[in-house]
Amino acid sequence: MEKHISLNGAWHFKEADSKKWYEGEVPGCVQLDLIRLGKIEDPYYRMNEIKFHKLEEKEWVYKKEFDFNAKDKNEYDAIKLVFEGIDTFADIYLNGIHLGKAQNMFIPYEFDIKGIVKDGNNVLEVHFDSITKTIKAMEQTSPVNLAWSGESGRPYVRKAQYSYGWDWGPRIVQVGLWRGVYLSLVKYAEIKNPYFYTQEIEQDKAYVVISAEVESYTQKDLEAEIEIIHKDISYGKKRVKIQKSKIKASMIIDNPKLWYPNGFGEQPLYDIRIRLLAGEEIIDEKSFRSGIRTVKLVRERDEEGETFIFEINGIKVFAKGANWIPADNLLPRLTKEDYYEYIRLAKDANMNMLRIWGGGIYEDPAFYDACDEMGIMVWQDFMYACAQYPDQFEWFQELAKEEAEKVILSLRNHPSIVLWCGNNENNWGFHSWWDNKDPKYLGNYIYKEILPKVCARLDPSRPYWVSSPYGGEDPNSETEGDRHQWNVWSGWVDYEEYTKDKGRFLSEFGFQSMPDWKTVLSYTAPGDRKILSPVMISHNKMVEGMERLIRFMVGHLGFPKDLKSFVYLSQFNQAEAIKTGVEHWRSRKFKTAGTLYWQFNDCWPVASWSCIDYYKRKKALYHYSKKFYAEILPYIKKGDGGITIYGISDLTCDEEVDVAIKVFKLNGEKIAEKHLKTKLIANDVTKIAHYQIEELNIGYRAKEMPRAIPGCTLPIEENGELLNSVIYVEIIANEKTYENYKVFDRFRNLSLLQPRISYEIVENKIVLETDIPAFGVFIETDNDVELSDNCLNMMPDKKYEIKCSQDPENVKVFDITQLVANI
Repeated sequence: MEKHISLNGAWHFKEADSKKWYEGEVPGCVQLDLIRLGKIEDPYYRMNEIKFHKLEEKEWVYKKEFDFNAKDKNEYDAIKLVFEGIDTFADIYLNGIHLGKAQNMFIPYEFDIKGIVKDGNNVLEVHFDSITKTIKAMEQTSPVNLAWSGESGRPYVRKAQYSYGWDWGPRIVQVGLWRGVYLSLVKYAEIKNPYFYTQEIEQDKAYVVISAEVESYTQKDLEAEIEIIHKDISYGKKRVKIQKSKIKASMIIDNPKLWYPNGFGEQPLYDIRIRLLAGEEIIDEKSFRSGIRTVKLVRERDEEGETFIFEINGIKVFAKGANWIPADNLLPRLTKEDYYEYIRLAKDANMNMLRIWGGGIYEDPAFYDACDEMGIMVWQDFMYACAQYPDQFEWFQELAKEEAEKVILSLRNHPSIVLWCGNNENNWGFHSWWDNKDPKYLGNYIYKEILPKVCARLDPSRPYWVSSPYGGEDPNSETEGDRHQWNVWSGWVDYEEYTKDKGRFLSEFGFQSMPDWKTVLSYTAPGDRKILSPVMISHNKMVEGMERLIRFMVGHLGFPKDLKSFVYLSQFNQAEAIKTGVEHWRSRKFKTAGTLYWQFNDCWPVASWSCIDYYKRKKALYHYSKKFYAEILPYIKKGDGGITIYGISDLTCDEEVDVAIKVFKLNGEKIAEKHLKTKLIANDVTKIAHYQIEELNIGYRAKEMPRAIPGCTLPIEENGELLNSVIYVEIIANEKTYENYKVFDRFRNLSLLQPRISYEIVENKIVLETDIPAFGVFIETDNDVELSDNCLNMMPDKKYEIKCSQDPENVKVFDITQLVANI
């Protein structure tokens, strides 16, 4: 039986060459301890980040004194010291005896201390080297030159790669015991690495496999009893003999309750209990949760190339979601509650997948637990990103293999994880950036040799994918595999380009905006509050990020009146951009089978591609996501002399729906209204209707508009009546309304009038109404009330009810016409 003794809590730390000790906390890091002591300022305010750069050359010592009872030493067969996370290069000493070295942030370290721990007081010390000095020395003595972005030495260290700065995050090289520390005391034997997975589901039966390893210190004959339980009901019990220190059993579960992604069903989780028995005596027991489900990556040839479709329990699932980055640059301050709140927000936005990006971390157990419970599929990258890695060296191969094994063993029971992926963008880099073609090493040996073999051996329950993006001769092909669409934004191309892209699975694409206005106030002083101030530029880590925000804002909306207008207009523009891409790709279902936009969250207060800022404040994109990721999406497409209306459905059965089409002039005059009934085909795209422009009572009036043609801009005659119109479509299913709209030019080219928007607060709701079409309608409150919707595009004479998490204070409502300068 195993017993844990926590060593978390108060520790002491000092600079290596100092005699003065300070109190610190574990889990924690040097940076957080120094902030807590008032020795260094908040790195997220203004440009205080630079003060943290100066810590990188320093070395540190952490010390913990603890009492140990000699009785425990005699009673237990094994006593181990376990570090769940050491960041990063460190030597560990107990009572002056060197236990070993750490060199990988991502894995736990375990040391046998039975012969070293003593009765009474024990002294544990962890001596941290400077990560930056260490990797610089490794780089200087390396016989190979590696390509990279950011810090040139980072490929040599198994540490979160974003620590050295990224185009959305600061350079804060965290150092410390960032996860927990404990003593593990084992008597007789211990169950290790338990595993549960579904082999197949057939005719209301699930064929499952349960396995584990046994570390034994006894000569007793041992057996294992395995039981599968759901809501206190046993779904099977089996007793098996232990062979070669391994437990393995196959079981059949009748009428299994299957785990499905959000929107496709429930997420029942089974408790799997493994007991180690000597006769009837319980020697050890391990319990964990998992789900019954199958995952298949459907790759079949078709007229466009090859599909890339996730199939869960035999059902094709269009992946709707975003990319996840670490939620802080100072990781230990994230709590279980933080993770559950983030995943709740993803679920509420109708997402069903998050991709854990390969330059961050393998996430906290709470992240995966929350995804298991709420039906958020996880695309799990291994932690290699935007660099070549030194895998021609045997020592690095061993690091990579050990990391993969420990990560897979710790995460493989989570039903939410549906894919292991070797890296972020490195194979694309070989092909398109570094001119390596398809090398044997530089990381490729890890992605194509080590990782697939470790995944196949330790986890047959889910597919492995070499890289993101990957597929075809060009790893970033539109015809097969997954795709990163960065011509838009990063390549200075406008977001209308999305509608020409035929990628099979969009695992990255993005468009920036500013964070919430309150967040901007949090990291600036009054003198910083100018669009191109040094602090504002420093809080947009992309090179020319602010310039891009200006370029695309002016291109679509016009010039902002002031900084606050700039903040809101940037959010509206971002939301419209991602909406354009998602609607296009969802309309291609399942030619395109997923959209994961960049990115869901932030690691500090910053202008970035996120839909939720660092303080979990929702941007316009988050509210748009609820609509364009809804289970039913009305889609309006211009073409063939008119407009075509589609209903995109993720429902698993056909659905009878009511459809309303309403056409307004921009001055609020309703010029057409049509109602019809139709059936939406399950998990498919249904063409609902096509109308010529005249059928919608939209006349013709010549209006000269400047249009770009190859090489120049010319005036071209357009239909001024069409440009003066907006079409709204509502699909009503099961008493729920799904709404969308379409205008026929960029907003800066429309003759928008300022609407009169009225609102009233009724209990916990804000009820709004407008007299004319209103776009980008923001609700601002003095307090951080959570709103069920924001950045609305409102139809005249319709009430919009916004739920509030608490009493909103001093409500302000405004639309984009009040934010654009008349210059």
